[in-house]
Amino acid sequence: MGICKLIVHADDFGLSEQVNEGIVEAHCKGIVTSTSLMATGAAFESAISLSRSTPTLDVGIHLTLTEEEPLSKKNSIPSLLDDDQCFHDHAITFIKRYIVGRISLGEIKQELDAQICKILDYGIRVSHLDSHQHIHMLPGIRKIVGELANKYSISAVRYPKESLMPYMLKENGGIGRLAQLLSLNMFCMIARTPAIQQPDCFFGFFYGGGLTKDRLQKILQRLCPDGTSEIMCHPGVYDDTCQYNHWGYHWQDELDALTDREIREFINSRGVELISYADL
Repeated sequence: MGICKLIVHADDFGLSEQVNEGIVEAHCKGIVTSTSLMATGAAFESAISLSRSTPTLDVGIHLTLTEEEPLSKKNSIPSLLDDDQCFHDHAITFIKRYIVGRISLGEIKQELDAQICKILDYGIRVSHLDSHQHIHMLPGIRKIVGELANKYSISAVRYPKESLMPYMLKENGGIGRLAQLLSLNMFCMIARTPAIQQPDCFFGFFYGGGLTKDRLQKILQRLCPDGTSEIMCHPGVYDDTCQYNHWGYHWQDELDALTDREIREFINSRGVELISYADL
């Protein structure tokens, strides 16, 4: 019988001071093993400092093409920007423009290359690539991300295809999220590149921003028995002034779940081995 291995991955490192603090606490006091850093995040410098003081926390890159400020000169990436000269405000806006050919692949490659270079220039050992709102799984963009991974010798790229589970059908208000999950799965199947390393199973999109203790236990009962699973999460310290509160994320609830003693005991009782992307 194989060993059940688990990566618990916190997105959005560098987004804000509160998110940074929550991710590090979820790693030091809980089950988080990996995170991914936003080169465009307002709290990027803080995340760099925390990364250096927490060497056991595995770090990847959270490629970003929505909502934040770009790194490239703005006149060189006009198709990626809205009227306020920021990235388009949401993945849905981006995807609509992308589908009708109003987004330049050349500009995407330029910006994502700049984001990777910024993080590498700080001396961060990068284990993997993923993206904000999973933009990297769009056809064409996935190819670019694969090329950049090869260029910078980054061996793993997230593959966020989450299998349909019975509990998803019982969630109040979950139909809309389920439709999004199925759409993302379609893009994943189209764009899959087997040569890139990736976990065998992925969880966390359906409960994105709302991973309570009860929901986390549901996922933990369904991990790949003979392979590596990834659970995506979004821990953070509560902040009622956060500029990202419109996302509706429950950062503190996720942090509480990820640091819960019973969750750790449940994982240990099942013989699950916690690993990071670097261990792939």
